[in-house]
Amino acid sequence: MISNSLTTKMQTKFAPAQIQFMKLLQLPLQSLDQRIKEELEKNPILEETQEKTSEDIQKINDDSEDDYGLSMYFQDDELSDYKRTLRRNNSETHVEAGNIFSSGKNIIGNIDENGYLTRSIEAIADDYFFTNNKEIPVKQVEKVLKEIQGFEPAGVGARDLKESLLLQLKKKSNIDSVEDKKIQQQRIKKSESKELALALKILENNTYFEMFKNKQYQNMIQKMKITREQLDAAINLIKTLNPKPATSNGSDSSVYENIYITPDFIVWNNNGRVEFQLNKSYTHSLRVSPYYSEMLEKYRQIKKKNTEERQAFNFIKEKMDSANEFISALDNRDDTLSRVMAAIIKFQYSYFLEGDIDKRKPMRLVDISNMTGCDISTVSRVASNKYAQTHFGTFLLKDFFSNALEDTEGNIVSSDAVKSLITELIETEDKRKPLTDEKIVALLKEKGYDLARRTVAKYRDLLGIPVARLRKIL
Repeated sequence: MISNSLTTKMQTKFAPAQIQFMKLLQLPLQSLDQRIKEELEKNPILEETQEKTSEDIQKINDDSEDDYGLSMYFQDDELSDYKRTLRRNNSETHVEAGNIFSSGKNIIGNIDENGYLTRSIEAIADDYFFTNNKEIPVKQVEKVLKEIQGFEPAGVGARDLKESLLLQLKKKSNIDSVEDKKIQQQRIKKSESKELALALKILENNTYFEMFKNKQYQNMIQKMKITREQLDAAINLIKTLNPKPATSNGSDSSVYENIYITPDFIVWNNNGRVEFQLNKSYTHSLRVSPYYSEMLEKYRQIKKKNTEERQAFNFIKEKMDSANEFISALDNRDDTLSRVMAAIIKFQYSYFLEGDIDKRKPMRLVDISNMTGCDISTVSRVASNKYAQTHFGTFLLKDFFSNALEDTEGNIVSSDAVKSLITELIETEDKRKPLTDEKIVALLKEKGYDLARRTVAKYRDLLGIPVARLRKIL
C-alpha cells in the first residue's frame, strides 16, 4: 500500500564564496602566503600590484555569451594552452613540489611550544585537502614529517615522548632515523657503546619503555637480564635527552628557542596605549588584471562569436569570477581577524598593558563572539593556529582564552593564573620529595584557591607535568 507523508528537513548549504572565506580564515600566516602564491600561479587573471585602487576588484555581470568577441586576442596555440590549463585544474590530483612545501608548513604549524606534533598525519592530510581542494597521500605527509624530524633541535616533530627521545638519541649518536635496523645495528656495534644499544632497546620496546616511565627498575633488570650498573648507565644516557625538545632546558617556556614563528598579529604598548596591526606576508595588493578587464569591455558590443572566441570568453569569465571571490575572501579574512583581535585586546586590556598573567581575565569564545557579532565557529577559526607577538612574548591566540574560577574571597580569576601558580610550585619543589596533587591542593588553598584534587590533576596534565612519583629524583 502506497502512502504519502510530509517531512521537514533542515539543511545548511554554503555558497562557494563562503567556503573560500572559511578556508582562508583558518590558515595561519605561513600557510596563507603559500596559498596566495598557488592562486597566482593557477589563475592568469589574478595579479599583484603595488597600490590598491577601487578598480582592484572588478565585478563582471552575468551577461549572455553573445556579448563579447575576443578572437584577435587569442592565437590558436594560446587557446590550446588555456584548454590544457582548464583540464589540468579540473582533473589532476598528483602531488607537486609546491604542495609538498605547503604540507610541510601545515605540519610545522601544528607543532606545539614543546616541540610535539599535536595532530595526526591523517588529520593533516585531511586539513590539506579541505584547504587546497587537492588530495595528498598520507604516506607523502609521513615522508615530509620525517624530513622535518631531521631539523634542529633534535626531537622536534615527534608525536609522543618515546619518538622524541628516540630521535634525539639517534641524532646524538649519528644514527639516521630513516636507516633500516640492520644498518643501525652495524653503527651501534662500531660505536662500541653498550649504553647506547641498551638505551635504544629501552626506547624502542613498548614494554621496557613503560617500565622505564614508571621507574620499575627491578623488573627491567629481570626482564632484560642486565645488571643494575648497566641499567644505570643507559638511564643516565636517556636523562641527557630533552623531554621538551623545543625548549632549551625542558622548562615550560612558551617561546620557541629554535623554531621560528611568523606572528599573525603584532601587539605593542605605545605609551600606555595598546595598539596592534595585522601582519601581512603579502606586501602587494591583489587585483584582477586590467588587461583582461579592458579586453572584455572593449569588445562588449560585438554580438557574434565563433567557437574559439566563446571558449576563450568562458575561460576568462570563469577565472575572473574566481579571482574576484579570492580577493573578496582575503579582504573579509583581514577584516574578521582585525575585529576579533581588537575585541580580545579590549577584553584583556590590563593584561596586554603589562603582560601580567594575574591580570588575564577569564574569556570564552562566546564573549568575543558577542563583542564582534561573529559566529562562535568563526572566532574559533581565528584563534586556531594564529600567533600574536607582544612586547612580553609570542603566544597562540587560544592561550588568551580561559575558564573562570572563584577564589576564597569571591573574586573571579582566570584558570591561567592558577596554572601559572601550579607550575611555580612544582618548579621550586624538592625533587627528592616532589609535591603530590593533594599537597598542591593544600598549598593553593593557603593562597586563596580552593580546588578539587581532580581539577589540579587536570591542570597539571594540561601543563604536561607528570605525576609526583615520575618527577622524583633518587
